[in-house]
Formats: sequence, structure tokens, C-alpha cells
Amino acid sequence: MTSFFSLKLHLHSTIFIVLTFLAVQGSGINADGLLLLSFKNSILSDPLQALRNWNSTDQTPCSWTGVFCNNTNGGGGEGESRVTALSLPSSQLVGSIPSDLGSIQHLESLDLSNNSLNGSVLESVFNATELRFLDLSNNLMSGVMPETIGRLQSLRFLNLSDNELGGTLPKTLTTIQNLTVVSLKNNYFSGDLPAGFRSLQVLDLSSNLIDGFLPKNFGGDSLTYLNVSYNRLSGKIPSQFAEKIPTNSTIDLSFNNLTGEIPDSDVFNNQEPKSFSGNPHLCGEITGRSCPITSSPSSSPPAIAAFPKTTEFADTPGPSPIGEKPRRNRLKPGTIVAIIIGDTAGIGFFLMVFFIIHKLKNKKRVETTTVTQTTNDTVNDNWSTTSSSSESRGFTGWSCLRNTKEEYDEESETPSEEDQSQANQRQGMHEHDKKGTLLTVDGENQLELETLLKASAYILGATGSSIMYKAVLEDGTCLAVRRIGENSVVRFKDFDTQVRVIAKMVHPNLVKIRGFYWGVDEKLVIYDFVPNGSLANSRYRKVGSSPCHLPWEARLKIAKGVARGLAYLHDKKHVHANLKPSNILLGSDMEPKIGDFGLERLVTCDTSTKVGVSARNFGSKRSTASRDSFQDLTGPSPSPSPSSFGLSPYRAPESLRSLKPNPKWDVYAFGVILLELLTGKVIVVDESGQGNGIMIEDKIKALRMADAPIRGELEGKEEGLLACFTLGYNCASPVPQKRPSMKEAVQILDKIPSSTSFSQHYFGY
Repeated sequence: MTSFFSLKLHLHSTIFIVLTFLAVQGSGINADGLLLLSFKNSILSDPLQALRNWNSTDQTPCSWTGVFCNNTNGGGGEGESRVTALSLPSSQLVGSIPSDLGSIQHLESLDLSNNSLNGSVLESVFNATELRFLDLSNNLMSGVMPETIGRLQSLRFLNLSDNELGGTLPKTLTTIQNLTVVSLKNNYFSGDLPAGFRSLQVLDLSSNLIDGFLPKNFGGDSLTYLNVSYNRLSGKIPSQFAEKIPTNSTIDLSFNNLTGEIPDSDVFNNQEPKSFSGNPHLCGEITGRSCPITSSPSSSPPAIAAFPKTTEFADTPGPSPIGEKPRRNRLKPGTIVAIIIGDTAGIGFFLMVFFIIHKLKNKKRVETTTVTQTTNDTVNDNWSTTSSSSESRGFTGWSCLRNTKEEYDEESETPSEEDQSQANQRQGMHEHDKKGTLLTVDGENQLELETLLKASAYILGATGSSIMYKAVLEDGTCLAVRRIGENSVVRFKDFDTQVRVIAKMVHPNLVKIRGFYWGVDEKLVIYDFVPNGSLANSRYRKVGSSPCHLPWEARLKIAKGVARGLAYLHDKKHVHANLKPSNILLGSDMEPKIGDFGLERLVTCDTSTKVGVSARNFGSKRSTASRDSFQDLTGPSPSPSPSSFGLSPYRAPESLRSLKPNPKWDVYAFGVILLELLTGKVIVVDESGQGNGIMIEDKIKALRMADAPIRGELEGKEEGLLACFTLGYNCASPVPQKRPSMKEAVQILDKIPSSTSFSQHYFGY
């Protein structure tokens, strides 16, 4: 249903066109010029003044910047200049494309790439039946590609990449006889891969949501380049799929769900192995994986949550559900092998094969001690410590032990043994080169060793300094585990101190930390798993794998929650110093939870206040896409240091001059994120208080600047939207003294009314 606001915008545009038409009747400007003036009126910001010489008083638009004309024969045989091309790439234009731009009768080329144009206007653009060249790439275009694209039989070049287009690819796309280049990468197209391309030479559909199977009758007689990587294609590769594709063509099928053996054909044999990477069930000589010999089906054993290097497994007589008393773990003779093979393209993690050998029947048992600490904070933290003996070196398992004697079974230590164990611990941590220690924050939640070992482990991503896992227990409970890299803190005392500082920070808008493991070769951080991923992967921006958009109420809830979480940290005299969308996780009810607080010191072996070196992004299907925009600046956990990678848009400008973080850094990052929630793009605020040359002065302009997918929801909420814009610009001020405190930001946001029922409507429960 068309909203009242949308009607107002259309009415405003229509009135302008009518008034302009009446004004120029005497000047002689043609219809093409009138349509171009309509386009100029739809532009909200033109910081480079590309349209400054577009004047209604001109006799012809042919002298305007970006406009090209040719002489054509009119009805009376006289030649007249008609617009044939409009080219304004990389002009930093902000606004939309009017619905009648495609009415320019002889338009052959339209290039508005690399701007910030939004809206869904493809239907109208496709009315320009003489179009040969169309490039609207790297904008904020939304909607679907209509079947009417089949009208453009003269079209040769089509580039709509890096937008927010969705829906299925129109079948009429394959009927355009002259089409030679098509790039639709980095959108949300879904459905089947079209078949029947004949004249096409370049086809790039990478980083979409295309599913189904590779078609047998794909065609591709003239193809030189085909890229369908980072999609959801499944099934086997049909031998007929590439039978018409020239043997010297480049084909990229990486990062899908393809299975089976790669067909033995010249075109596939000529590809690099990376063209098939990210399909773990593909096999053949090209992949380096031999295809399995067909055998009778058999049941598979339960998956094992395995961690690299020093993980050891203990075997118990049977399953131990959560809540049962811990058992002594005896190791049986034999070997348990667990392999986790990670993605090799850009993520670079190949996890190790590890094993245990039991030599002595009466091997010394695992010594277990329980340490309880009560903090003076509002939360009492129960710390359970598990140390492995020198003979069982490394991470034996996770075991959250309750702080009571009766929880030990009949074979537990005698009081004298327990006293001796605690005395040994008080001697200092110099013996931890032979031991590993598990610290658990929540002593009431039991995590049995054998239960965790039977969990399914999934790699969420990896960087040069850490690996993130998702562990799913048999009862469905999910945990997130970060393995900290080899360059992390090396002293247990430093690790333990930082752990306890982090764990004291308990708030509904902070990620809950369950425990930590410290060992010579392994340092792990255990969290509650947050189900809806990060804000960077959410659908207010084209960075993730989900096709749906966040509604206005969800964005407002996220902004309020992040503000409260930061205000809590600042009230406790702490600074996050690394806030960005990938460090904001979304719970099942879209309640935001700030993550990675305090991890810089653990990851970088830096116990000072200096902000450490960063890891890069992972966990998103677009994380390795070749694009130097939003997602390249947002990866989970520590962001690039200004000295090595340039300043992230979420890092305060003064961080280049100071290595000591302060709360104003977090306020700045919050401001940029808030503006991004409102507009769907990163807004950089200059010294005048304007963002990308734009200053929000009234409600109408605020509505027009709002992200296109949410404009229809903002009727009657203009005051709240304007307040959010004002707060965002103030927080993101380049002058630290002009930024409000997070407590003040919370007070402003709390005054903006929000609905409590949006999550049920949005998620359907």
C-alpha cells in the first residue's frame, strides 16, 4: 500500500514538473531537457556540483554536464538535437531516479554508477527501448528486475551490480539477442540460474542468493567469463552444463553447495582449483580430493566439537546429560581423530588432525579444583577452574563444576588431596607451561565434558589472529568459541586479570561470556551464541546473506540497545574502542548485544591501553567479495589500526593522534552507526556538522534521506526520525567536545516512542 509520505513525494515531483513545463514553454527547451530537469530535482545532494549548469533557461540540454546529443530527423525533415546519453558516474549524487527518465525517446546510454541513488525505477528505465548501455552499479537501487527488460533488444551492456535488487532473474534476459556483458553481482537475486544464453560473453552473478541446480541446457556458446560464486547452487555439475562453453573460458563455481565429481571436460580441466573451492563435497583431480568409492550406507557417528592443536578427548561409559554429576574421565587405548577443514579462499584456516595415546592403565587422573570468587559488583561471579595434568597436556574439555563438595562422585579427591591441589595453585602460575586451566563464569550451568565432545562444531570464520567456532550441543544449546592466536598474551596472570575484568561487565546489551580456557598452545573465549548474527550481516545494508530488510522499529530498538550498552560500559569507567556493526550482535528478539569488549589485549598480547592490530571480517557470504566498500571495513573483532590500513569510518578522527582510547571514541562510532541505520549507508560528518555535504534541517528532508525500505513506515514518526538524525550528527562530530555523552544519548532515544510488537510481526511468532 502506498504510504501518505510516498504520495507527498510524488505530488511534489509532479508539481515541479508541471511548473517547470509552464515556465519553459516560451524558452523552447525540448521534452528531453524537461525530463532531465526532473532528474535534477530528485537529487538531494550534489557536493561536486555536477548539475550546477543544468538551467531551465537554456535552449537545449546538450551543453549540460554529462549530457550528450545527436541530431535526428524530426517529423518535418528538419534535424534537431536529441539526448542520446546521460553519463554522471562517481558524482556523489544522493537521491533517486524519477520514474519518467526512461521516457527520453532516443536514450542509448545511461551511466549513473557509483552514486547513492535509491528507489525502484527499473520498470521505467526499461521503457527506453533504444538503450544499448546501462550502468547503475554501486548504488542503493531496490526492487526486482521486471520481465519487461526483454524490450531492450538493442541492449549490449548491463551492469546493476552492488545494489539491493532481489527476486528471481527474468527469463526474458536470455532473449536479448545483442546482450554481451551482464554483471549483477552483490545483490539478492534468488531462484534458478537462467538457461539459454547464446550471445553473452561475460556473466557475473556472484554474491547473490541463487539456488537450485546448474541447468543442463545453459548454453554459453560465446562465453569468455562466467562467475556464479558465493551463491547457493547445489547438486552435481551436469556434464552437459558446459558442453557449449568455449574451452578457453573462465568459470568460477566457488563457494556454493555443489557435490559429486567434477565432469571430465576440457573447459573444467582448464580452470584453476580456486574456481571450485568452498564446495567441500566436490571431488576430482582438480580439487585434490579423490572421489569416494561407492559403498553401502552406514550410520555416521556423532560429530565431535574439535579444537586445534592440543585438544584431547576423554572417553566415558555413556552419555552425560547436562545436570549429572561430573565423572572421572578415563582414557581408553586407541586414537580419536577429528578433522575440521576450513575454507581456504581468503580465510586461510586449515585445522589440525590430533590424537591421544593412552600408555599406562593406571594413568594419573585429572586434578580438579574449584575456585569461587565473589565480586563487589552487582553480579557475583562463580569461577570454576579445571587444570589438566602435565601428562594430559592442553585442553582436555570444558567442565563447569558447581562449587559444592557433594557434587564429586565416590572417586573424588580426599580433603587432603583437595587442599594440596589448592596449595599447588597458590604457588603461582609458572607451572602452566605444563597445564591448561578452564575458568567458567557461570557456575550453575553444567557443561559436561562428554556432552561438549559430542557437539557439532562449525567454523564461523578465521583471521590471522583468531578462529571463531559455533558449537551445538546435543540438546540444541549453542555456544560461540573464539580461539585466540599464537601472538596473544603469554602470562596466565595477565590473561586471568583481563578475563575477570571483562566478565564483570554484565548487561542485557553486552554479549554474555561463559568462560575462558588458558593453556600454552590454546587460549579460548566461550560465549553464549547470539542467533541473528551481526548488524553488519543484517539487511539494512547489502552485506550479508539474508534477503530481508530491518524495519524501522528494529533499527530504533538496535540504536537504543547499543546506546544503553555503551552507557553502562562508560559508567563502569571502561571504553570499548572498537565499536562497529560486526561487533553488534542481534538476539532472537533483535535486542542488540555488544561483543568483543576487552579482547584487544588478549588477542594482541598488549596489556597497555593501546588499541591493537585487527583481524578481518568473516562469517558473511560477502566477506571475501572483491569490493572496497562497507564490508571491507567491518569484520568481526578488532578493526584495522589507523597506521596500517587507514582510518575506519567508525573510528574517531582523533584516534590517529592518540593511542589511549576514551569514551568519546565510542560516542563517535555510535553516531556513525546510528546514521547508517537511518540511511543505509556510511555518513562521514565534516567539520561543519554536515554528513557527505548534507545537513538534515527539517522533517521532510529527513524523510527523503531515510533508507528507502523504511520510508513507508515513518508516517507520523517524523519527529522521532529528525531527533535520531540530529543525535547521529552530534555524536559523529569530528570535534570531540561537541559530542554528547552516551548517557545523554540514551535519554534522547528513550523519548522516541517505539512499538513493542514489531518483532512478532517481523519474525512471525
